[in-house]
Amino acid sequence: MNDNLRRLRFRPVLIVAAAAVAGLCFAARGQQEPRPGPGETPPAIDAEESRLSDQAGEPDHLNASDLADALDEAAAEMDGGTPAQPAQVKEVPAAAANAVVQHVDHPAGFALWKKAKLENGAYVATTADGKKVRLTVDPHLQGAMEKLLRMYKPVGAAVVALDPKTGKVLAIAETGDGKATRPLYPAASVFKIITGAALLEKGVNPNVETCYHGGMHGIVSKLLEDKPRVDRRCLSLSMALAKSANVVFAKMAVKHLDGDDLRKEAERFLFNRPIFDQPVEQSSANIPDNGLDFAKSAAGFGQVKLSPMHAALIASAVGNGGLAMEPSLVDEVDGKAVDPTGSMRLLNPETAGTLRDMMKLTVSQGTAAPSFRDRHHMVLGDIEVAGKTGSLSDHKGPFKDYSWFVGFAPADDPKIAVAAVVVNGMKWRIHAPYIAREALKAYLVGGPLGDPPVARVRHYRRRKKHG
Repeated sequence: MNDNLRRLRFRPVLIVAAAAVAGLCFAARGQQEPRPGPGETPPAIDAEESRLSDQAGEPDHLNASDLADALDEAAAEMDGGTPAQPAQVKEVPAAAANAVVQHVDHPAGFALWKKAKLENGAYVATTADGKKVRLTVDPHLQGAMEKLLRMYKPVGAAVVALDPKTGKVLAIAETGDGKATRPLYPAASVFKIITGAALLEKGVNPNVETCYHGGMHGIVSKLLEDKPRVDRRCLSLSMALAKSANVVFAKMAVKHLDGDDLRKEAERFLFNRPIFDQPVEQSSANIPDNGLDFAKSAAGFGQVKLSPMHAALIASAVGNGGLAMEPSLVDEVDGKAVDPTGSMRLLNPETAGTLRDMMKLTVSQGTAAPSFRDRHHMVLGDIEVAGKTGSLSDHKGPFKDYSWFVGFAPADDPKIAVAAVVVNGMKWRIHAPYIAREALKAYLVGGPLGDPPVARVRHYRRRKKHG
């Protein structure tokens, strides 16, 4: 790796400036304004991002040197002339360091998306040197997500949809405090995907049951011990994932894994490391070595932050047989298709296939089942969905209720992977599984938006809750 690329990779604190200056292949977009009509410009991006981008210009091609220099300029501006200190990033073990292949420079997707217009059923933009670029965003799906987020106005929400086989960004929408490309959200039970993969790779049979006592959600030290006289309820790894049984995941992690195992698995899934070679803020996973804190982390109670873009990439990789494709916003340049620009193998195909089958149960029998049914019928009909929910309530400061859904469909041959996160206060009208369901429905089935759960006020005990 040359010095310029090294400077590029370790500046997560400059993500906004880097995104605007470099024109990421993918980027967040504000979603407060109505969906643009033919010939209209999409809603404006964040004012600070727009200002930095306008100052830097909109280059057609950027090499590593250009981008590193631009980052230094942005650092000087943002820090009053003092370059930002590089973040400390844990070294990735050799087993986790998968090389990026076939990376190809192409027009800057972020800058082009900022000025894209709808023409003949596609978002298009023109580069500084006159090339016409067709973007990957699907107008129908993007419009449906924008409309949904405008209608229900949670405290914050973001949704990202990708084509698992190509990495094409199909939708990227935000509202309120939502940020699609920043790891601002506790991963909660979405992290069970990573723990589940680590357990499978240790040889754990997904159908062998673990018995437990106490509730499924709370974790204390005494619940981690095997007590045959009181361990009267049992779940397999597959059903523990489907029902998001924290205590079962915690017990299995303590029996079969240690902190190093889980850290390595997290790094394989692109935590604590650069995502391809793009200047995107890294998701973080702080995994203790052992004990109760380790058990809680394995179940999703740990210090793990995740971005919706990264979550969609995780879902894509599982659905794509373990292979993650680099996200991209550029579809065609002057009528010539742009090939996928990079890939990483995160899982072997066998583990990915087993994990996919486990995630199907989340939607058919587990925590997401109510959101995907309407009057006892599956909203997507015969289309099978694989996914994972997550939820966590935070009572520190203003109350926040986080909910997640990550998944893909059709489960055995996915055309779309989606990640949705919603932040609510005490009163809420939508949660993430509903948003994800509507994204999958809009892309695969069509039709009007369905009804979400009835608005309600949730009364919580003074503790965190996962699901």
